[in-house]
Parts: sequence; structure tokens; C-alpha cells
Amino acid sequence: MRSGTSLLQHVLCSSPDANPFIHGSRYLTSQVAVFAQYAGKDSLYVKDYLGGGEELVAFSRDIIDRLLAETHRRLGAPKHLVLKNPELSSYLPQAALLMPQARFVISLRDPKDTIASMIGVGEKHRQSGVVSFLARAGRDIRQLCNSYSGFYIPVLRVLQAGGGLEQRVCFSAYEDLISETEKSVARLSEFCAIPLSLEHLAPEAGWRSNFDGEADELSRHPHWSAYLTELSGGPISQASIGRYRDVLSDAEAAEVDRRCGELYRSLTRRAA
Repeated sequence: MRSGTSLLQHVLCSSPDANPFIHGSRYLTSQVAVFAQYAGKDSLYVKDYLGGGEELVAFSRDIIDRLLAETHRRLGAPKHLVLKNPELSSYLPQAALLMPQARFVISLRDPKDTIASMIGVGEKHRQSGVVSFLARAGRDIRQLCNSYSGFYIPVLRVLQAGGGLEQRVCFSAYEDLISETEKSVARLSEFCAIPLSLEHLAPEAGWRSNFDGEADELSRHPHWSAYLTELSGGPISQASIGRYRDVLSDAEAAEVDRRCGELYRSLTRRAA
């Protein structure tokens, strides 16, 4: 969350072999979460219905396959489907099992900038009366750092355990995507096996997107509109790099570094 996933999605969707930029794949993540629940702590409550084990995997994979097939059809049958939802990182092993051909790209961003952005969303929610975790957390740096870490620790644990899944996961640093665009894009293109060109990323090219600014329902959504910024849907920009200096106090920035710095450094080494 707030780590540059939308920019990353825009970049991947700039390929003519991909679908245009679309809203987040929250429904897909929800289906994977249901599988995770009943393949784990609530397995007792599925055995009488589906048999559990391999039967549950087959049944759940069929649901996911049908969802992806319908999405693929509705988007014009592109060669590659590019779908994004940050919460999917919490279910990486389950997603990998249910979508055995999928590749996963994890966006990284300086935790200080990420948390500064989270604080901004929380302020918007409070102003509009939206009840959310970010609205409640306010400037509680401990809670916000725990949330930041919660998106990455499950991924890191899976990769540290081995088993071959690391070959299907790529980390992309938000700062590198902006400051070293050509190198980062080439790396993404190779990993995803999807043609990407700087020509398609040029400001005059515009983004391939189904999002139509103020006309889109997202811009009027009471909860999710708070996640939009003046940079949303715009060209690649350095404006948000280091923005935490305008939001966090020195003490808050130091606390973020203390709580998240080691995790962030271990992840960026994987993005190198």
C-alpha cells in the first residue's frame, strides 16, 4: 500500500501486449484469501463439502481460472494480463499455487515516504468521515510501521524458505523505476517476458488506461478516492521521492527507520 504499485502497473500496462491499466484486482485477492482460510485454520469446515486437500485446490483453482478467463475476455484477450492488488502479497504462496503460471512483481518504496503517504490518506478519510485503519492510526508510527511490514514479511518468509518460488518473484524499487527508468524497465521486461519500451512511457504517449480521471467512479468513491493524488495517472515524476520531509518530524522519520529500516534494506538487496 502506497509503495508505487499503481505506477508499476501503469508501466507494465504500457506494453501493447498487455491489458490497459484497470482498477485493482481485489475480488481475485478475496478468492485467494478464502482458499487460504479453508486450506489452513478452517480446513475442518470444508472437508464434508469438498474433501479438502487436493480437492480444495482443484475447486479453488477452477474458480480462479474462470475469473481470469472472463477478465481476459472482457479486456480484449491480451497476450498478458497485468493485475494489481497490494494485499495479495499476504497470500503469495496460495496465489502461486492457484495460479501456477503467474509471475509476481513486488513494489518497494522508502518506508518513510510510504508511511507519509499513508498518513495523508488517513487525514482525507477523517475529513470525509470514512472509518478505516488509516483514519484510526493517524500518526501512530508503530501501527503504520507494522502495517508496512505486514505487506512484506509474508513474502520474505516464503522466499527465505526456498522451494523455487523465488524464481517467480521480482522486486521493483519505486525510486529506481523513476530515476533509472531504462534499467528498471528492461529488468521488468525480462522477468515478466513482456515487451516494454521507453517510447510507450514517454509523456506524449500517454498511459494505456481504462481510468478516466474525474469521470471514473473511483474518483467519487468515499473510501478509495482518498488514495488518488495529483500524480495519479500522470507521467513518471520524482515529486514524491523524499516527500516524507514535508510530512514527518525528524523523530517520526527516525522511528520509521528504526522499525522498518532493516526489513527495507533486506528487500532492496533483492531488487538490485
